[in-house]
Amino acid sequence: MQPCEPVPSPRGPGRIILLNGASSSGKSTLAKALQEVLDEPFLHVSSDQLVAAGFLPQRREEEGPFEWWRQMRPRFFAGFHRCLPALAEAGNDLIVDHIIEFASWRKDLARLLAGLDVFLVGVICDLDEIDRRERERADRRVGEGRSHVLVDGIHTFGPCDLEVDTTTGAVGEIAESILSVWRLRASDRALAR
Repeated sequence: MQPCEPVPSPRGPGRIILLNGASSSGKSTLAKALQEVLDEPFLHVSSDQLVAAGFLPQRREEEGPFEWWRQMRPRFFAGFHRCLPALAEAGNDLIVDHIIEFASWRKDLARLLAGLDVFLVGVICDLDEIDRRERERADRRVGEGRSHVLVDGIHTFGPCDLEVDTTTGAVGEIAESILSVWRLRASDRALAR
């Protein structure tokens, strides 16, 4: 017996819940909690997952094609951003966990995701708590999340549809509050503004 070829979903493009917050602010934990409370399957997508899977070459140099900051990193994130509409346009609902580090990234995401149902959630957390989480995790440089907020200004590039504070770590309650607002979302979305 031959296996049947899968048929693409006829329901149209997927919806996107985009979590924007500093490193160690709790985005991944929150994404997993959202997957648990949503009544339909949502894929959890993050650049960290690609890095953890060995997607990037280990070799990094100060100059040349393996130079991280000016060569590999911009191309990696440009590609990551382009993956999101491809996944959504194929009918996948997404929870994207991301750090929108530059105003240009926000503009790029707004352009790429135009016409899609994108709900932008600003994930904030007390900086001392972020530092504590980074020390506990030991896979982050202490001060990285603080730098995302204070130096990069990740929450200053435009409005969000909702802002949540993960300092207390009550992710189940926070996920439920996001879902309540998401279900009642208006058609005028923050990412498009």
